[in-house]
Amino acid sequence: MPQVRVYVSIPLPVEEVFWRLADGCGLAAWHSGVVSARPVDTREGEYRYRFPGRRRECVLRRVVCEPPARVSFEGQRMWTPLGWQEPRFDFRLWPWEGGGCRVEVGVRCALGGAMVLLWPVVACGWRRDLPADAQALYERLTGAGEREAEAAVTEVGSAAGGGPAGGDSGRDPAEVAWDRGAGPLPSASPRPPRSARRFRFPAPNG
Repeated sequence: MPQVRVYVSIPLPVEEVFWRLADGCGLAAWHSGVVSARPVDTREGEYRYRFPGRRRECVLRRVVCEPPARVSFEGQRMWTPLGWQEPRFDFRLWPWEGGGCRVEVGVRCALGGAMVLLWPVVACGWRRDLPADAQALYERLTGAGEREAEAAVTEVGSAAGGGPAGGDSGRDPAEVAWDRGAGPLPSASPRPPRSARRFRFPAPNG
């Protein structure tokens, strides 16, 4: 199961950032895994969204909501001739220096069928795009420029720190091992225009 995480420091109160992230409709403004989103039942955390490369809308559900520390969204299982993939977008938050907050932006993809053999391709796509997504989140919330946003992003996994106290405690050992073996992430700059959504394999058949 490919998983990628980056960290971004945002000079806003953790509660404010949490509730902005908890609104699934806001993901379309900055997250490369969400092309569009509209609410179905906001009290239950259900949305309809489009994944990059898909013509049809899928279900997106808020499966974790623990104010102001953690929120997660899980996308509907998407089938292709090669198998299926099921994305999950995770966010963890904690207070940071000067009254701001630190945000862990993470993506996991469960894969099935022949897609399991393509997990390096899927992981590579997320490792390429997620640092730029974190920059776009910073810009969206603060109105800052791209250079300042780039400086706020730490492109690391658990091996290099950046998370809250406790580090890897309580995490799946396989997940920790994958992070530590993943190597450094590529540079997120220069970042393409946000309107140019990249193709994320696979996307055929709606």
